[in-house]
Amino acid sequence: MSTLPGARSAKQVQDKSAPGLRFWLGFAVLLIAVCSSALGVIYTTFTSRHLLNALQQQEKERNDLQVEWGQLLLEQSSIVAQGKVEELAVAELDMEVPDMNKVVVFKGD
Repeated sequence: MSTLPGARSAKQVQDKSAPGLRFWLGFAVLLIAVCSSALGVIYTTFTSRHLLNALQQQEKERNDLQVEWGQLLLEQSSIVAQGKVEELAVAELDMEVPDMNKVVVFKGD
C-alpha cells in the first residue's frame, strides 16, 4: 500500500495530538512558578505598605518633636534673658539685689 507524501498514519496523528508526560510536567512547573511569583508579589506589596505606614508615623513623630524642640528653644531664650531671671529670683526665691557696700570682690593672683 502506497502512501501519499506528507500523509500520516493514525498512530503519528495520535502521538502529535495527545500531549505527553513531558508537556504536563512542564505545564505544572510553569504553573507553580507563576503562583509562587504571584504570592511573592502579594507578600512584597503587603510588607512595603506596612513599612511605608511605619515610616510615615515616624516622620510625623519627628516633625512633632522638632516643633516641640523649637518651642523649648524659644522658652529657654526667653527665660535666659537677664530681666526674666531677675524677676524669677525675686518672685520665687525672695532674692533681692545687694547693696554695693555688701558686695565683696575677690581678686585672683
